[in-house]
Amino acid sequence: MATRKFRLEIEGVGTFDAWTIAEVTRDLQDFAGTFSFTLRDATRAIASFDYASPPPLFQMRPGPGLEIYLEGELILVGWIENVDVDIDAEFGEVTISGRDKSGDLVDSAAAPDGPGEFKNIKLEDAAKKIAAPFDLTVKTEIDTGEPFPRYPIGVAETALSAIEKGARQRHALVTSDGKGGIVITRSGKEKAPGDLTLPGNILSSSGHYSHERRHSETIVRGQSEKAEGRRKKRKAKLKPGDPALDGEARALGDGSATTRERKGIAITGRTKDPEITRHRPKVHLTKSQPSKQGAQDEADFRSRAARANGEEVTVTVHSYSVNGILWKVNQLPNVNDAFQGINRDMLISRIAYRYAEDEGEITEMTVMSPEAFDKKSVGNRRKNSKRGKKKSGPLDGTARAL
Repeated sequence: MATRKFRLEIEGVGTFDAWTIAEVTRDLQDFAGTFSFTLRDATRAIASFDYASPPPLFQMRPGPGLEIYLEGELILVGWIENVDVDIDAEFGEVTISGRDKSGDLVDSAAAPDGPGEFKNIKLEDAAKKIAAPFDLTVKTEIDTGEPFPRYPIGVAETALSAIEKGARQRHALVTSDGKGGIVITRSGKEKAPGDLTLPGNILSSSGHYSHERRHSETIVRGQSEKAEGRRKKRKAKLKPGDPALDGEARALGDGSATTRERKGIAITGRTKDPEITRHRPKVHLTKSQPSKQGAQDEADFRSRAARANGEEVTVTVHSYSVNGILWKVNQLPNVNDAFQGINRDMLISRIAYRYAEDEGEITEMTVMSPEAFDKKSVGNRRKNSKRGKKKSGPLDGTARAL
């Protein structure tokens, strides 16, 4: 029997709840929320089996919009993008899947017919212009700083890339709210409805710790326009149509930029990861013209995100909420996991609400270090708390010696 805590409202169909497996996922780093429901398609079943159940009589196809509710709260507005059909001698089932409305930003061009750039525009206003054709709203929860003098958009650049490149220079996190909106924010702005503890409410826990994509120094390089006014004020000796100078007539030089030119053109941001002690530098080129502070913020953002991705813990708990409040991404629960050696506030970066007949109602959460997407001082946020640390007690009675 499918859980009634999920409810689907499918365009042209209405309420639908005849499924056997359900999963809705939100991930701060995958941007768009996703869903997958395995259903009993009555139209296909009746056409195939004499004993099939009667209506609702409709056949699932890609295209319709849908709304997904969990415990009465709207959590996703999107489109059915995929329909997979399976049948054997005894049963037939259909799996529908797709993303929330913001998924179109991930794989669609930002401005196929122009403009090629915005001028003197703040991050949130650029995001609004890019998102408007997709019928998406933009909400800003932080101060995004000074306007960009020039905000270029590549002719083949995706809408998400066009927004994210500016967000990195403002140390901002851009994410979907799952319901037709984009949010410009920073991480950990809301406390979770409960703690996560092992032993305790954590059913399972797995960790991934890696230095593979972490670097001793993250460097962001960019180039300003017209050397930010630092070029010497002198006219070019040649005019259009003039013949080129021969080698002997050209001014001698070693081919390098002058100090004045170099200071005006080269913009560099640098951030070190003190936990990576061997020589492992990484250089990124900006996709827009950055300021000095913008390049520095992007370097810091990239370094923190890489460090957080190298230390991920995934836990599962029963149920989808605590006292009627859903677990959600970007919340900060206190995690006391004796096996993983964690006892501090962590950031929920990914969440999956799942239902299957064999496991019931499960919430799977990935947590990472809380400084992943903000610009606050790291301080003690990467250190375990000494206060309230619990000793590992006995597990439940089903545990057995290895």
